[in-house]
Amino acid sequence: MNPLERIQSYYADLTKTDLDIANVILDDPREAARSNIDHLAKLSHVSKSAVVRFANRIGYTGYTDLKYDLSRFLTSQNAGSDPDLNDPVKAIVSNYSRYILQISDCVTTEDMQRIAARMIKAGRIKIFGQNRTYNSAMQLRTRLAKIGIDAEAVSDTSLMGDVSISLQENDCLIIFTVQDNTGWYRRIVSSMKENHCQILCFTMSQTLTFRKRCEEYIVLPRISRDSTISFLDDQAIYFVFIELLMDAIAAALQKGK
Repeated sequence: MNPLERIQSYYADLTKTDLDIANVILDDPREAARSNIDHLAKLSHVSKSAVVRFANRIGYTGYTDLKYDLSRFLTSQNAGSDPDLNDPVKAIVSNYSRYILQISDCVTTEDMQRIAARMIKAGRIKIFGQNRTYNSAMQLRTRLAKIGIDAEAVSDTSLMGDVSISLQENDCLIIFTVQDNTGWYRRIVSSMKENHCQILCFTMSQTLTFRKRCEEYIVLPRISRDSTISFLDDQAIYFVFIELLMDAIAAALQKGK
């Protein structure tokens, strides 16, 4: 991930102080790249130590490391800039293309093969999603049905609780979530681990609290946090990821014949 995407992937789980820093960087990354730690702290209305902690929290050794990565990224962007991207149609297509290509930086062929194997061997497959991510859950359920794999997509939280109680060791729960604002999935996952059910999470956040309880945890790029076009929808990224997953499942089924 480039530094802006890295910040975006942690965004939902940042503290208020972290968010102050993150928003300054995302709103004007070039100004942030030109700033020393004193100036960035002043722009963010935080202390220098808070800036260092923020850099550490999103995976850098310190502010210097973050600033270097940001400067390098902006330089590469300027080198590849295209005046045609002032056209909204070309700009939106270009942004989606760029984020879709980044999926290959987030997941490997081996990851997809491993996830496909888990799903094929599962006794039952339940797919959880809420609001927008329920569209992704339904898309995966529909695509699985076309190749003869039965799965149920669930969006109602009351039903999720009932379903989670029934899942057992040979079953598989798939969670689509951009973030977990309510902590609902954390509670579901905690209770389900007692039944040894496999949990696969496809998200856009690095820091969901139940991450370590998942057999598979895939973090995809989050286009809705793009600092240049803020209204783009994340589900398109999930839909492409689903196609990659379906390709891996189809290949595994064909190989098993």
